[in-house]
Amino acid sequence: MRAAAMGFGLALAASVGLAPAASALNLERSQERVQEVVDRAALARLAEAGATGGGLVVGVMHQGRTVVTGYGSTGRRGGPRPDGRTVFQIASLTKPFTGTILAELIRAGAVAATDPLDRHLRQTPHVPAYEGRPIRLVDLATHTAGLPNVPETPNFSWSRLEDPRNPYKPLTPGEVDAWLAGYELPVPPGTRFRYSNVGMAVLGEALSTATGTSYEELLKRIVIDRFGLRDTTFRLSAEQRARKAVGHARGSEVPDWEAPAMLPSFGLYSTADDLLRWLRVNMGDCPGGCGADTVGTLALAQTVQVQGPSLVDPGSLGHGAMALGWFVAWARDGTPIYWHSGATGGFNAYMAVSRAHRWAVVALTNTDPERTVADKVAIDVLRTFEGN
Repeated sequence: MRAAAMGFGLALAASVGLAPAASALNLERSQERVQEVVDRAALARLAEAGATGGGLVVGVMHQGRTVVTGYGSTGRRGGPRPDGRTVFQIASLTKPFTGTILAELIRAGAVAATDPLDRHLRQTPHVPAYEGRPIRLVDLATHTAGLPNVPETPNFSWSRLEDPRNPYKPLTPGEVDAWLAGYELPVPPGTRFRYSNVGMAVLGEALSTATGTSYEELLKRIVIDRFGLRDTTFRLSAEQRARKAVGHARGSEVPDWEAPAMLPSFGLYSTADDLLRWLRVNMGDCPGGCGADTVGTLALAQTVQVQGPSLVDPGSLGHGAMALGWFVAWARDGTPIYWHSGATGGFNAYMAVSRAHRWAVVALTNTDPERTVADKVAIDVLRTFEGN
């Protein structure tokens, strides 16, 4: 997930200004009306972006109604229009999944949010601290650990990429460990917001070490199997690959990003159908009902840990907040909106959910990620629903 796209998403979400449901929302709007809103936003933003060879899927849950619509192309010659089962790279939408894993392990007593990183990252010879102040797990989950966006290693540097179309492929977990051991924190952890892909990757590694279980297995057990997310994965089957959209940038096909060292940060594939199911779970509506353990885990994952104004340097977080892997914006009635956006070389993705107002939206594109079509469409839809 590129920092430029993340910065745009933060600024855009801060400007939403969602209104209270009771004062602005017409609860009697029909399914057809929801579809009209989605169509208008999607077609306008696709036209604005121009022909890029790809497509868009928008999924909305709104006051009990669900609409999933595809536009454009999967990018495959003669292929169908994308739909709710089309597979996309979802980039940094992976991060709230990692935050939920952390929440589950905290609830189960396997780790604590305030655990110092070096308690669990035992294979790293030295974990940086600032004048004796350690990086904590919660600092990694809220981008306040003092780590940069990406590491600089002998085989990886954002300024001298071996393959700009697949930049993270040469970066290995061992190189990240070696980089971390030699890194000096510029600020005390917990005081400055700086979006950090490598920080979330390090968190995933720490959770794996703490439990003696691979990150992929933790994800499968805690989230994927638990909630029936059959198309949310790091490794596509042949059948899933046949449903995958082809990434596009500036009108040309581009390869999927491979990031073996960064899976907990932006490694997942998914579909609009799966992500709507995930957002429904985060509303408290689980398949078969939410048990007490699930309720506890989701509540903890959504608990605000850091408020931008309380930091010495809030950076691009501004007046927003961070839960565990989730960005948090505020409706005008003060209720929280949980959201995340992301982009890889050929994909842009956005999701948001309001428990209080009972809506959720996901937008996935395989169009030029620099155009941030998914972010823009999702925000347009939400503004319309909330009367702005």
